[in-house]
Amino acid sequence: MVFIFSVALIFFDPDAEILSIMEKCRFLTAVLVGTLFYVILAFVGGRDGLWAQSQLQKQKQKLSAHTAQIEKNYDELSLEKLALQKDSDVIAALARKLGYVSEGEKLVKITGLPSRETHIFDPGVVVRHTDVKYIPEWTCKGLGLVILVLTYIMFLLYDLHRGNLHFSIKNFFGGSAGETTVYDMQ
Repeated sequence: MVFIFSVALIFFDPDAEILSIMEKCRFLTAVLVGTLFYVILAFVGGRDGLWAQSQLQKQKQKLSAHTAQIEKNYDELSLEKLALQKDSDVIAALARKLGYVSEGEKLVKITGLPSRETHIFDPGVVVRHTDVKYIPEWTCKGLGLVILVLTYIMFLLYDLHRGNLHFSIKNFFGGSAGETTVYDMQ
């Protein structure tokens, strides 16, 4: 938008003859460099840039792994529940672990051995969404503008050093003839 406005202002202005081709190229090149810097910065570090996308991809992998572990625990518990509801051998084995005996069985306890094993399912940890870090849009635009200004100043200094550009206070404020200031009114 700035680039299009600048081109329109410089090239289609009726008073554009005042500006030299060098001044036009200097300004347009500075605008191009500043805009290019902004685009690259926004593409890499912006809200929808590569850096934010990689952070979201890592979060997705972490959540997928956590979800898979929860589904595995759910499947194991569902199978154990189904076995306890339907299979009499599993029910009898669990009752024996708890110290119950059926008719005709004798209970023998051996000391020194663990009486029963407990299987504790790990419910996992809470996985929360974390905010994605990125470079704000106003920072990208501000840095692009700073680069534009620095590039333009660099081109000005380069032209001044090479002698292509001359600044004269006398020409800026008008010439003088003795004590009287003379202005060119053409």
